[in-house]
Amino acid sequence: MQLEKQHVLTKKEKAVMKVVYDETDMQTGACLLTPISIFEKIPLDIDIEEDELDVALRNLEIDDYFDVTKSDKKGELVYCINMHKKGLQFARVERAFKKNITFRLLLACGTGAVGAIVGVIIKYVIMPLITQGHI
Repeated sequence: MQLEKQHVLTKKEKAVMKVVYDETDMQTGACLLTPISIFEKIPLDIDIEEDELDVALRNLEIDDYFDVTKSDKKGELVYCINMHKKGLQFARVERAFKKNITFRLLLACGTGAVGAIVGVIIKYVIMPLITQGHI
């Protein structure tokens, strides 16, 4: 089972994409966001500046998550965002990727445990039998 090769988003891009996804009307695939409204919804542990927000939005647009049009509403910058298919699939793809990673970690731990048990059986059951000449 191979992990899907996908464009890996940076922490800042993922935070911005989550805000955009959460604010998007799923019927129309569109939303209007101001930089302030985006910053308010980004977790405090992610340090992002306004120029980094523009870069993140541009990178997500290049990666075909959505189209961004900058507009002016009463002197305030507004992002008009129209989601693409890849953007609308964002949450589902993230969940599937996390489930895949969890499965792989559990499989690795299980395999390690079985290997350890087999090693103990060989050491304490089979080796004494061999050294005593029973086998």
